[in-house]
Parts: sequence; structure tokens; C-alpha cells
Amino acid sequence: MKYLSSLFLILLFLSACNTTEQKPDINISIIETTDVHGRFFPFDLVKQKESKGSLSQVFSYIQALRKHDSISVVLLDNGDLLQGTPIVYYANYVNKDSCEVVAEMLNFMQYDAQTVGNHDIEAGHGVYDSYREALDFPLLAANAIDSISGEPYFKPYTIIERQGVKIAILGLITPSIPNWLPESLWSGIYFEDMVESARKWMKIIKEKEKPEIIVGLFHAGLNAEYGGADPNAALNENASLLVAKQVAGFDIIFSGHDHHKTTMIIKNIDSAEVLILNAGSHANNIAQANIKLQWNDQNQSYEKAFSASLVSMENILPDSNFLSTFDWWFDSAKVYVEEEIAFLDTDIKAQEALYGPSAFVDMIHQAQLDISGADISFAAPFSTNTILSKGIFTRADLFKLYRYENFLCTIELSGAEIKKYLEYSTDLWFDSVLNSEGNMLLLNAESDKNNRYLNLKNAYYNFDSGAGLRYLVYPNLPKGSKISIVSMADNYPFDMEKVYTVVMNSYRVNGGGGHLTKGVGLSKQELKSRFVKCSKDDFRNLLGEWLSKQSQPYQPKSFNTWQAVYYTKPITEY
Repeated sequence: MKYLSSLFLILLFLSACNTTEQKPDINISIIETTDVHGRFFPFDLVKQKESKGSLSQVFSYIQALRKHDSISVVLLDNGDLLQGTPIVYYANYVNKDSCEVVAEMLNFMQYDAQTVGNHDIEAGHGVYDSYREALDFPLLAANAIDSISGEPYFKPYTIIERQGVKIAILGLITPSIPNWLPESLWSGIYFEDMVESARKWMKIIKEKEKPEIIVGLFHAGLNAEYGGADPNAALNENASLLVAKQVAGFDIIFSGHDHHKTTMIIKNIDSAEVLILNAGSHANNIAQANIKLQWNDQNQSYEKAFSASLVSMENILPDSNFLSTFDWWFDSAKVYVEEEIAFLDTDIKAQEALYGPSAFVDMIHQAQLDISGADISFAAPFSTNTILSKGIFTRADLFKLYRYENFLCTIELSGAEIKKYLEYSTDLWFDSVLNSEGNMLLLNAESDKNNRYLNLKNAYYNFDSGAGLRYLVYPNLPKGSKISIVSMADNYPFDMEKVYTVVMNSYRVNGGGGHLTKGVGLSKQELKSRFVKCSKDDFRNLLGEWLSKQSQPYQPKSFNTWQAVYYTKPITEY
């Protein structure tokens, strides 16, 4: 009996040792790419030069990390992949043989999950539905709801296991898509508030899955007050930080959408720490969350320690297997974007559009008016540093004008509403005070107007000017009184009571930027009632066709039908 008792104790000891051996320290690295915008290869076909980052370089980094036996890797993408470069446009719309190549590439890299982004939705149902079907991993968005079933249109969350550790990944998308995109692109879907959706799914995940780690993969930024938004209002565009603070349970949250590189730690409503990361954009960096789990015998659970870093891809060589597998796609797209469309008689500089009438924006105005037949055109610069060089103008140059697909739309507005529209744009654009250097732009308080780098207070792509009419802008007059419309461009009288047909891009006609909603004061329902039509083809293609039909060489010039001037008489005289 003594012998058996001793043997029993030995077996107990060995069992305990074996239990310890089964619970070694576990190291997990979760990698995020976000807002890649079609940057797959280490070469920019628009700028015709090597790029700092690309998924081919990310894959090199990931493959090296995967070779470490002591590290388990989880690879995530946070959306906005399907728009932004000629290469992804070529795959989505031009070469039908390559329509699923983007999915093939991410499958090749062995991604574990992806959240859908607003620019993925902007590619249209035909693109993102086919893309989702071709993926070997789930496409997430818990708050994008199927209008018929009431269930998530995409998968809400996924569970990933590494060395017996369950990791829950909850995906959320910015709910502001209906404010920017035509309903045809997101038909059959509606979008819920991120905080409310996170609360709902956190409870489900905890009760059903009981994971050791919970990760948020949110295609939304951190600044809930961006663009003057109310952080307490529902459906906030950039609610990632709101979720992190208000919804307990997340260990890590990866944000995106705003292109702002971020690593930070905050405390949530339960005073628990939450690690927040954002890789930035264009695969220039990856965000890496390192997790070390140590088993606590007493608590019979893992103790978790987190660290984070952003890793630059600039000096990492692209993976040779990636390039050899997908070079055919790059080469085909290269031929497409090098197609000649027109010949420019002189350089066209985007920066001139910041200060007044410019050949850059007026070329867009003329195309919009000619294609649509509208009375008046509204347009803004979609770049501030682009230069369209004298000489051959190719398809690649069209992407300097418009990085993302947009459609050309017409809407009916009264003369008084057109004035309100321009008043709103002026308030975003020009300062009421002109400095000694003649700089009239509205800048952030910390900016120096004499510096070459201008820290604009508002986004330049909301600086709309008008064509088809003559008007003066007086930035230093009282709000609502800064625009004086002189006449139509052909010198016919401008009538405040008359209803005009106005052409603009689909982002603006759906309320993007607030010009029609905050500025003119139209509700979403009123916007729909004013709608006339939208083009079936994207405006980038329409602009290319229009340019090709102009007399060559094309002579870009400004209409000079408006001007920003500072009123020098006493205010009582205006």
C-alpha cells in the first residue's frame, strides 16, 4: 500500500508537470493593414515611380514573421482596398478575366479576416459581392444590415484560434455611407450606429464564444468631432474611440478610414486598458499588436501583456513569389494606363485652384457642363499638389484628377439655393482676414500663413466653385452675405427665383461635404426629390472621352468668371 501510495503521488506530480508543459507562454502577433487603396505592387503607375509601401512588401514581412516558431501570426485588413489606383480599377471594371484577382492575392497572403470599407462599397455590388465570394476568409461588418432579413449583410465577427487561444474579431464599418454614396451602390443594406452594434455583438461573443482575446477591426477613424460632428449623436462617422471607451470587453481595437497612424492606450468604461492602433494608409506601414499570454494556475486563465508598434515597409524588399505570381496583372494594367488620351498645350497646376479660378478645376467644369447639358456646374479640386504636365495626357493622368470612382449627377436648385451653396463653400475655404503675404485661405490656428505648407482647417475637396455664372466672393463680409452673383456666364440675368439644373459629382449630390444639407438646408428626402439623373459610367472615364474629343493640342484655360476680393468700404455700405 505504501508503494502504491508513493506511485500515486509520483503520477500526480507528473500529471501536474504535464499540465504545466501544456500551458507554455504563447506569443501572438496581430498585424493590420488598412486603407491600402489598391497599392499592391511597389510601383506607382500614376506618379511613375517606386512607392514606399505595397502589399508585396507586407507579404515579405509577414513571411519572415511566420518563420518564427515561437510566434503565431494573425493577419487582418481593415478595408478600403478596392478603390484608389489604376491597377485595382483595371481589375474591377476593365479586364473581366482579372475580376477576382484581388481576392486571389489576399488569399495568397493568407489573410485571416477583413472588414469592408466605404470605398469598397463605393466599388458597387458587382465588385464587392463577387470579391466576398472569392475570399478564403470572412469579410466583416456587423453594423451593415441586410434590409430584408435584418441580419448582418456581411459576417459580423469571426473566431481565430492560435495554439488553443480563441481570438474574436468583430468588424464594424463607418455608418456614414448613405451620406456620400448613391443608394444603388449599397442597395439592400442599411447601417447601424457603431457603439450600439458593438454592445450587441460583444454580449453575443462573450456568451457564445468565450474567447481569451477580443479584437475590434473598425473601418472608422478616432476623431468623433471630425467635420464638426456631434460625438453624442447617433451614426457618428468616426466612432472607433467612442466604442473603445464605452463598450467594455475589447483588448485591442484597430481603426482605419482616416489614414492617421496611431498607437495609443485608453481606459474603457470599466477602467480596463484598451490598445488602439491604426496602420495609416497605402501599405506604407503595418500596425502590429504583440500579445504575450502566461498561464496562471491559480486562476486557471491566461494573463495577457500587450505591446504595439508601427512598422515601415519602405526598406523591405517585395516578396519575389508574390511578384512572379501576379506580375501578369501589373503588366496588363500598365498597358491600360499608358493609353494616350489627349495632348496638353501647357502644364496644369492643381495648387492654383486653392486661390481662385484655375485651368485645373475649370477643365472639370467645362467637361461637366458639356456632358450633362446643365445650366451651372459645381466642382472642387481633388488634389492640391498635382501637376498635369505639358505633352501626352494618358489614362494614368485621369487618376491624378480623380483617385476614386465618382458619377456625374444633376439636381435642380433655385437661384437662392445656389447662392447658399456658394456661401457654405466660402465659409469652408476663405479666411475673413487677408494676411500681409496675400494668403486668404482658412487655416488651423497653429498654422503660419507664410509657410509653404498650409495646414488647411477644412478639406480642400470641399472647396467648390461654380461655373456657368459670374460672381464675386467677399470673404470678410458677414456670414450669409459673402457671395454676390452678377449674372449667368453669358451675361443673362441670374434669377434668385428661377430653378436651374446644376451638375456635380455623386459624392456631393448625396450630401457629401454638407453643401446641400448644411449649406442649402435640404433634407435627405428633399435631395431625392430634386434629383434629375446620374451617369452610368464613372466621371473619370467620361472626362477621358471628353478630353479625347477636344481640339488637339488641348489648351487649358480658366474661365475667370469669379473672383475672391476683400471688401474695403465700411461694412454699412455693403
